[in-house]
Amino acid sequence: MTKLSVRRTVRTVAVTTAVLTAGLMLAACGGEEGADKAESATPSGWKKLTGPTVSLAYPSDLTEQSAAERGKLNDAAALRSEGGRPTVKVSIQSGFADASTGDDAASVGRALLMATTEVKGTKKADIKGAEDARRIDFTYTGTGVPQSPPKGATVDGVVITGVDSEGKIYSVRIDAQEGKLTEADRTKIVDSIQVK
Repeated sequence: MTKLSVRRTVRTVAVTTAVLTAGLMLAACGGEEGADKAESATPSGWKKLTGPTVSLAYPSDLTEQSAAERGKLNDAAALRSEGGRPTVKVSIQSGFADASTGDDAASVGRALLMATTEVKGTKKADIKGAEDARRIDFTYTGTGVPQSPPKGATVDGVVITGVDSEGKIYSVRIDAQEGKLTEADRTKIVDSIQVK
């Protein structure tokens, strides 16, 4: 991906950055064997979040948002709030930019994150159904704007991104205020991700 195409892609998805920042600043296979594998990816007592390209499991104390609540750029989202402010949010997006490889998707993801967060690193991710996924770890400090974590709160996040079987970019974003989501649960969410 050239620098010019990255710039164009970033411009194309600038609205995505704004929505993600304001919103949080915070395949199924055929046959019984495939069904068993999909079911085993969901920890006991957890719920399932599903978008057109991606599905995942999330802790049962998060609440799935309606289409109106989550905003038009999220395919699906679930969150936990305290005092009217989100402390943990998991969201799924797809088709919001052009990308043909995992590296392209990661470039888009990093460009979006760098506007509002500190990107800590990018590495390959082993995600069910995805051949070329990337994981981006990031952190930021809450600004206290409406619908975001409290001012001064440290938020750690993860984005899993890549290209699905139809050649469309997808992204899963997990934002969690410090101390509000265990590392074990974050890992379970990531491990449960399945891409069509």
